[in-house]
Amino acid sequence: MRSVIPVIIFMIFLQSCTYYSFTGKSIPPHVKTVQVLLFDDNTSRYDLSLPQVINEKILYYIDDYRLMDIDDSKDADSKVFGTIQLFDESIASQTDDEVAQQRSLRIRLSISFYDNIKEEFIVKDYSVTHTENYDENGGDTAREEAFQELIERIGENSVIALSSNW
Repeated sequence: MRSVIPVIIFMIFLQSCTYYSFTGKSIPPHVKTVQVLLFDDNTSRYDLSLPQVINEKILYYIDDYRLMDIDDSKDADSKVFGTIQLFDESIASQTDDEVAQQRSLRIRLSISFYDNIKEEFIVKDYSVTHTENYDENGGDTAREEAFQELIERIGENSVIALSSNW
């Protein structure tokens, strides 16, 4: 009888992991395709390309991680959409003379992943935030490098959030 109990516990453990695999993916097995909708931009920025840049990065990581096939139609099994809630730049550190040394770029998204087949959210309004710092004396080049890294990380972190359902 004692030898049966560990086997039962192990079987329960394996059963509980069928939806949450060891790879971290928790995309339902019936969801094979995804449509990524253009994100809304609530930042009041002058640069209107930010939603497109973010969407391209999310599409890149969905494809790179081979999570689902991308289907740009309403017939997709699921859809990803969201809102750019914040994009700001601020002073991260300064000298004793109050001269900026480092600046921070920060972005925050609210992202949702909807199952079109079961008509329910897999992930709803999940907040993803990332910050990148750069040296003020690096000028526009340093800022652009920080911006590119910010977009990389926010895209990757968004897709991880969608696929892990944590």
